[in-house]
Amino acid sequence: MDFYNELIESEKFCKNLGKLILTSGKLESILKEITQTHNKSQNLEYATLGKLVSLCKSNQLIDDGMLEALDFIKTRRNYLTHSLFPLFNEEVDVTLLPRDNLETEDAEYYFSKCVSELIEDMNFVIDTLGV
Repeated sequence: MDFYNELIESEKFCKNLGKLILTSGKLESILKEITQTHNKSQNLEYATLGKLVSLCKSNQLIDDGMLEALDFIKTRRNYLTHSLFPLFNEEVDVTLLPRDNLETEDAEYYFSKCVSELIEDMNFVIDTLGV
């Protein structure tokens, strides 16, 4: 749990995680717009990123390459927002990010860089889908 606390104390990591959340909201809004264009009667006010990606896929609203990018983003975004505490509390297996042999600097650099790269991926998708 020591490294989890390092993440909380890392200004760079927390700043990037905040940007990730804001960028996720923008991506979700674009996906809602795409989905509602196809089915105006569906209430998507509380739809999650996963639900929106599924709707785009099942209704063939986005090409396969973009769906692959969205699945990649969804998996990593969900991991960063829902699995960091369980990871460092040893409740889940190590999958996308390491748990062991981490240095204090990894919060500022490695973990922050992972979040930053995901934001870049999201912005690429947002720009490509630009509605």
